Amino acid sequence: MTNRKTNIIILIVFSFTILSCASFSKKRFRKEVVNLEKTELKKLTGNYSLNPIRRYYSLGKEKSNGKIPDILKKNNGYYFLTNDSYDKKIKFDSLKNIGNDYCLSLNLEKTNKLRIKLLENSKIINDTLFSGKYKNGMFYLDNKYLDCNGVPFLFGGCRNNKRRIGLTKNGNLLINEAVSNEGALLLIIGAGYSYNVTYEYERK
Repeated sequence: MTNRKTNIIILIVFSFTILSCASFSKKRFRKEVVNLEKTELKKLTGNYSLNPIRRYYSLGKEKSNGKIPDILKKNNGYYFLTNDSYDKKIKFDSLKNIGNDYCLSLNLEKTNKLRIKLLENSKIINDTLFSGKYKNGMFYLDNKYLDCNGVPFLFGGCRNNKRRIGLTKNGNLLINEAVSNEGALLLIIGAGYSYNVTYEYERK
């Protein structure tokens, strides 16, 4: 293969990857979020409910009104934030004792290190440390996921997601996830989707 053809293929793959990258948006929760200064990131430290009390999506915000909808009960904050596999979440849910108290614990150890713990009756059962960075009033986690199959832009596609966290005006935790799943066939963009979803977790 000539260098020119190789460069063209590399350019196509790179272009498709850029186009497929998930992008964040504050549109659905901008009235609720606090734009933290870098020196205020320590405010993220604290314990939060394991399951969300509210979801922000295309139709605005869904309130709990004292009862958490079934769709929110299924969103485990620890596995959502750490981007762990769906199988791990299902295994945890199957072993969870309904009578026990579970919560999500965050501790910003440095401006670029976030320790995430899953607590059961105040006992640590999972502990993960992630790096990240401050940007646009929120903390961006370095646990992005990117997976490409086939030859992007020809026969194939890419899936990727990423997360960032922030605080509401009443001190609750916001986890915002951006997701993109794009495919193509012979330079014709095929079926795909992209979205932002944000969940709010109550501070304990």
